[in-house]
Amino acid sequence: MFMKIRRKEKQLTVEECNVILTKAEVGTLATLGADSYLYAVPVNYVLHNGNIYFHCATVGHKLDNISNCHSVSFNVVTDVWVIPLLTDIDVNEKNLKFSGFDTNFNSVIVFAKAQEVLGDEKKDGLCAFLKKFINEDEYSKYKKDGIKYIESSLKRTKLIKIKIEHMTGKRGIQNNRQIQGKQN
Repeated sequence: MFMKIRRKEKQLTVEECNVILTKAEVGTLATLGADSYLYAVPVNYVLHNGNIYFHCATVGHKLDNISNCHSVSFNVVTDVWVIPLLTDIDVNEKNLKFSGFDTNFNSVIVFAKAQEVLGDEKKDGLCAFLKKFINEDEYSKYKKDGIKYIESSLKRTKLIKIKIEHMTGKRGIQNNRQIQGKQN
C-alpha cells in the first residue's frame, strides 16, 4: 500500500524520524476535500505519546476536509542548506577540488488518520504544546497560568490527533560524504 523509499542509503530510521518530528515546529498537513481538491496547510504541532497533535478553531477548511476523509498526510523538513562538494582532499586539506553541489535536508512524511480528541486527552495534548513552545524557564514560571488558559480555551479550540499509520524519513546528504560548508 505504501511505497518504499527508492534511495535506501538516504532512509532515516523510525527513531531519527521521531527526533525530527520532535525538533521541528511547523509541518504541512494535507487533506482531501469533498470537491476532490487537496488542501495543504502549515500547522504548528506537537509529537506526543506517539501521535501528532495540532489545534485549530472549531470550524474551518481543515476540519471540513477531515470530516470528508480522515486519511491525511503530514510532512516536515528541517536542516536545509546547499553545500559545495569538495573532493580529492589531502591530509592538509589543500588541493580541494569542487565537484558540484548537494542539498542537506532531513524530511519526514507521515500517512495517518486524523480525528478530534476530547476530555483528558485534549487537555493533555494542549499542555504538550505549552511545554514544547515555551522555553524551559518560562514553562516553569507560567505552567499554572498556562493550564488555566488552556482550560478556559477548551470550548473554542479543537485538538486533532494524527494517528500515524506509516512514516518514512530521508536525509539529503549521506553521512559518509566529505563536505565543506554549513554543518549543524
